[in-house]
Amino acid sequence: MQVNSWNDRSRKDELPLPRKSEAGFTLLEMVVAMVIMMVGLLALAATIGFALTVTNKGRNVTNSKLLVVSILEQMETLRNTRQLSFEEISNSASPNFAGFPNTFQPVSVNPGPDGIYGTGDDLIDAGADGIYGTADDFSNPSLARPGLSRQILITPLSGSLKKIQVTLRASGVRGATDESKGVSYLNNDANSNFLP
Repeated sequence: MQVNSWNDRSRKDELPLPRKSEAGFTLLEMVVAMVIMMVGLLALAATIGFALTVTNKGRNVTNSKLLVVSILEQMETLRNTRQLSFEEISNSASPNFAGFPNTFQPVSVNPGPDGIYGTGDDLIDAGADGIYGTADDFSNPSLARPGLSRQILITPLSGSLKKIQVTLRASGVRGATDESKGVSYLNNDANSNFLP
């Protein structure tokens, strides 16, 4: 029996021992995985950049439309409150009002001395004393909203109806100019929108 057991042992010694598994990734596999991950991250970054651009453009379009609507509503308010008469709401000057210029003007955060947005005096600053019409009044370009200009065209259609068209230009992405237009009609009946 000893012989057999010695033979069994020698046979075991002669058999190749199983090697420990050296499972893992090769350098090439790691480089390929990193390239795939990098392409995915770059695609994600590009998607985020595109989403931000679209969001900003959408916000600018919304703000432009709101500004156009506010100008059109201002015309009704001027008529309804009788701050301006129906005849004074025009592109030409009258004895009491300079009129709305029909050229593109900067959009101001200040209505100027006349208190009406969209007129030629919107960039006038009251100066240190805060009172319009004194010697320290000056034209202040910093009152203009950057990248925005507007045009107000008022066309009489009859003695009691005017067409008001507001065009707003805004600086867009990569130097492009975006334009929004709004049209409204104004009649000379200041009470037509109110219940008695």
